[in-house]
Amino acid sequence: MSQSFSSRWLRRIIVSAVAGCVLSGPALAQEKAKLRVSVIPIVDVAPLYAAQKQGYFAEEGLEVDTAPVSGGAAGIPGLVGGAYDFAFSNIVSLAQAVAQDLDVKIVAPGSDVRTEAPDIAGIFALADAGIKTGADLNGKTLAVNNRNNNIWLYAREWIEQTGGDVNKVTMREIPFPQMADAVRRKQVDAAMTVEPFFSTNVKDGTLVAVDFPYIKVQPGLNVAQYVATDDFIAKNPETVARFKRALKKGAEWVNANADQPAFAELIASYTKMQPELVQNLVLAPAPVSVSAESVQKTLDLMKKHGLLEAPMKASDLLYGDLND
Repeated sequence: MSQSFSSRWLRRIIVSAVAGCVLSGPALAQEKAKLRVSVIPIVDVAPLYAAQKQGYFAEEGLEVDTAPVSGGAAGIPGLVGGAYDFAFSNIVSLAQAVAQDLDVKIVAPGSDVRTEAPDIAGIFALADAGIKTGADLNGKTLAVNNRNNNIWLYAREWIEQTGGDVNKVTMREIPFPQMADAVRRKQVDAAMTVEPFFSTNVKDGTLVAVDFPYIKVQPGLNVAQYVATDDFIAKNPETVARFKRALKKGAEWVNANADQPAFAELIASYTKMQPELVQNLVLAPAPVSVSAESVQKTLDLMKKHGLLEAPMKASDLLYGDLND
């Protein structure tokens, strides 16, 4: 091989390699790194805020901005409309979106419920109201944060399983922070809420815990997840993977520090609770995976209660491997 030929051959290899780097660089750079995530300001989203505060998102080259909403159902329209890149939502809201031909999928775990009482969500009422079962709610009003979401669905199933008639119970939408006042003023007879509101509401004795519908109906339920649109996932697969890795580290941090002052300070920072009150909250371990079996049970309940016209498979809602 002549020296001139060797030189030309070598230059071609170098030029090709440089060109490859130039092409791959912008391709990676096109993936979105500044993200907007809709959240509900409750204990369940602690892993996301932990990932922010501990720098796990930054380690993955991501910048995350949060946008508080009233419930998982409220985040889906903004997600589909492009206002959010990820949304903290629930199976009920997600499945209904998919049933309406919206391309949305679960990309990461959000929160689980406990397997035994007390739980992270429960029904409370006035101590002297005499409400102990679903049968006691017949002819009365129950507050939920959003209609047709997980709270609404599992409250209905609990009412049925404890002797009540869901057709005789009125469900009224009230934001979590306002539920206790609504019960005290007798605008509603009972309410189903989540932490941090549940423990603080029943602390003074005027309001009491009635029951824990999630545990009664489906212990260990995968109650919430982070979701994204198919379009966003297709255009940003590495971003999704980075988001998931950082969120998992956030969950691991929460599980390791749930009894530490740093965790109480974290919860207080976005719920506006006093740190000393956080120590009395009921917590469930932060999940690092999503169970297809748990998702399927929720979908079956949705079909039973008229939220789905046709059966739906859990596999239709899951993106990638959510067990690692």
